[in-house]
Amino acid sequence: MDDDRQQKKSHFDNYADYSRTLRAWLVAYGIGGPVLFVSNKELAAKVGASAHAEEIILAFLLGVALQIVLALINKWSAWHMYAGAGDSDYQRSWRYRFWGFINDQSWLDFWIDVLSIAAFILATALVLRIFLTP
Repeated sequence: MDDDRQQKKSHFDNYADYSRTLRAWLVAYGIGGPVLFVSNKELAAKVGASAHAEEIILAFLLGVALQIVLALINKWSAWHMYAGAGDSDYQRSWRYRFWGFINDQSWLDFWIDVLSIAAFILATALVLRIFLTP
């Protein structure tokens, strides 16, 4: 393998590791927060009695849902790139071209991650407000 291809593979492997790690942390946080609330009666009672209970739940669910949507987008994009590898007929199909375009849109990953993090920050801030406000 030549140096350029090796360097490109190295960069992609680095990206893939960070991507998997971030998604795992975000999904774990988004699921772990609500699980903590329902597994602790005192926490559940305080959050449930709060005027922000619905917002908290929706923010956690939104963050996780966005990560699932992103995983689906990336999965289908990768599948079409795989299906088209070495198949010039498939590479001319609208599906391959569409998913190839989506595959090249790194801003989708960036903004969906930012929105997920923002949803978790909102949920966390609301929970902290409940527990830190006298």
